[in-house]
Amino acid sequence: PYTTLFRSYSVLIHCSDGWDRASQVTAFSQLLIDPFYRTIKGYMILIEKDFLSYGHQFRYRNGFYSNVDSPQNAVNENQFSPIFLQWLDAVYQLMIQN
Repeated sequence: PYTTLFRSYSVLIHCSDGWDRASQVTAFSQLLIDPFYRTIKGYMILIEKDFLSYGHQFRYRNGFYSNVDSPQNAVNENQFSPIFLQWLDAVYQLMIQN
């Protein structure tokens, strides 16, 4: 995803799998750069745009899977990676500091 910065510079953020860490970094950057995303409506849009629309796998990344889930995902238990929870904590830390 492209994010326009001051002086009309653009930034390309790319991660190996394409959605987990990239969503985390771009969402946090947009929160810092654009005051709109610091409103309740903007915050909801940011989560929808950068996590839900990109297909973030909340269930698997947070460890909420079982044997009845799709076999390829259930057996691969190393999909646990709390990217969204880390992002929420970063937002919380930013709020506390400011």
